[in-house]
Amino acid sequence: MMDIIPTLIDGAVICTLDNSCSFKARACHGCDQLVIKIHNWLKHTSLEYMVFDLQDEKEVCPTFLQELMQLRKRLRIQLLFAGVMEQPRRLLEGFNYGETFPIFLSPEDAIRALRMQNPGLTEAPLKAPVHFDSSLARTMDAIQQHL
Repeated sequence: MMDIIPTLIDGAVICTLDNSCSFKARACHGCDQLVIKIHNWLKHTSLEYMVFDLQDEKEVCPTFLQELMQLRKRLRIQLLFAGVMEQPRRLLEGFNYGETFPIFLSPEDAIRALRMQNPGLTEAPLKAPVHFDSSLARTMDAIQQHL
């Protein structure tokens, strides 16, 4: 099952995909569930942005990207993508991504643009710590069990 791994680059949270979705079609239940966990994680941490580094992803599940675009609208978060290859780029363009930010070559470029347009956003205090270099899905499962 696909997962998200948050990492810290230049003082900002960058998310990479782990175990790419093998379904890669509309109505992918696993990706729907992952985006729900991302939603809960964003609410739990109070993070107001997400930068996805897709450099190693030739294909990305359309359901995952579609649900991320919906999440961006619901939570009004800044959602940026870097290192996007052809297939995911076409999907993002189909979802009208690019109204606020372009697709960046590197996560560092995305962070710079985010900081220029939203000064202080990456330095804003969080309600809960981000567990870097570990599974977002497992982190959220553990948090849900303690609630």
